[in-house]
Amino acid sequence: MSFTVSSVTFDCLYLGLGLALLWFPRQWLRVGFLGRARGSRKRKNWAPNRDREPGDVSVRFGEEFSKARNWVDFFRAFTGGAAVGGLFPGVVAFATADPKPTKETIQLLFILKVVVFLTGLLIQMLRWEGRLTLFAPLFYVQGLAFGLLTNVPAALLAVIGVWALNAVLPSAAIFLVVFGFLELCLGFMFKAPNARPKDILLAAALSVLPVLISILFKRHLAQFTKRTKIIDSSPTPD
Repeated sequence: MSFTVSSVTFDCLYLGLGLALLWFPRQWLRVGFLGRARGSRKRKNWAPNRDREPGDVSVRFGEEFSKARNWVDFFRAFTGGAAVGGLFPGVVAFATADPKPTKETIQLLFILKVVVFLTGLLIQMLRWEGRLTLFAPLFYVQGLAFGLLTNVPAALLAVIGVWALNAVLPSAAIFLVVFGFLELCLGFMFKAPNARPKDILLAAALSVLPVLISILFKRHLAQFTKRTKIIDSSPTPD
């Protein structure tokens, strides 16, 4: 089922799938979400991770890859991003109805992508748990890269590259900045025929945006973890 508005055709199936996957808050993945949310107020003071030195906020490969919810984040962002970004031929949430679209229609398509992806990103990174907490959606933005770059090799190289460099990266914020830089470089280097420069720029911008927001609010980015948030004075566990 589909409908057309302002020369843009919306596919209800792919649009619904994309929004459901991209806008689904990560914290809803917790078992017993409501009970955990009520009980979290009593567990605000968590002991620091004993495996880390004081001040160590680096992203640890083994820890991150062992978390099932990180992989859920990655694959739902990949699937939702592919549906909205048009990674696969014939699979797209919205597209131009005219074979020769006007500049206004192309601009409208880009604005729709910005709204969908930006809203999804903010839902993943912003939480109110007695105070505003900002999380680094590392696996989420890596999944988004495929749909925005519309180039599997370029996105895959960016993902492999950032994890290869991760050992020398001091924090999740730097991780996101480096990933955004790799998306930008590899996206243009291996530019797919159907890829638009604005989409490549959007992919990089979404990766860097959590860092800019953390600077604006003067708060560090927290990492998702069961035992403690890797951040000073964070209120509750993931």
